[in-house]
Amino acid sequence: MTTTQTMSIHRALSELKTLNDRIAKATQEADFIATDRKSAQKINGLSIEDYEKTIQAGFDKTMSLIERRNSIKDAVVQSNAATQVTVAGETMTVAKAIERKTSIQLEENLLAAMVFKRRKAINRLTMENDTLTQRLESYLTEILGKKENAKKEEVELHTKSFMERNEFVLIDPLNLDKRIDELEESISNFKTEVDAVLSESNAVTQISI
Repeated sequence: MTTTQTMSIHRALSELKTLNDRIAKATQEADFIATDRKSAQKINGLSIEDYEKTIQAGFDKTMSLIERRNSIKDAVVQSNAATQVTVAGETMTVAKAIERKTSIQLEENLLAAMVFKRRKAINRLTMENDTLTQRLESYLTEILGKKENAKKEEVELHTKSFMERNEFVLIDPLNLDKRIDELEESISNFKTEVDAVLSESNAVTQISI
């Protein structure tokens, strides 16, 4: 008769860790086959019949541990796919929360790249535009001679033309400052809450195997 056992996800995860170690040890210690002389009456102090039983027992033990591990793992996976949690105001399955914990590094890489490229663009904007006034003065002198002797309209016309050709601006279709702030907040809020939320869920969610 098959009996059903109920346990929390927290306990299941703890047992899975133990089972992984036990499976590795059982696999390492078991003799699944042996070689000896045809005339041998004993192997490792045991009769051939008894030694064959130890081989069978070692195999059965390893398979039993693997089967229990698979049953628990399957139940945990199914539970994670169905159980809902709320992290940083967003409702999702436990499976999705676990996946985002793993993949959030991609979002952090994106955030770092956006911050770096924004800084790089602003630095170039500042560097280029800081020299504009001096370059404009040189340009006006070259075109008009002494600025004091030039007509005001000509100075304004050439100044406008020069600035339109040479002034640097940010090309920012993404409104990058806002995107950075939003992504930074999203990552921070998720990382702050996810472990506690998952721990609480694992403590109260029950599975049966």
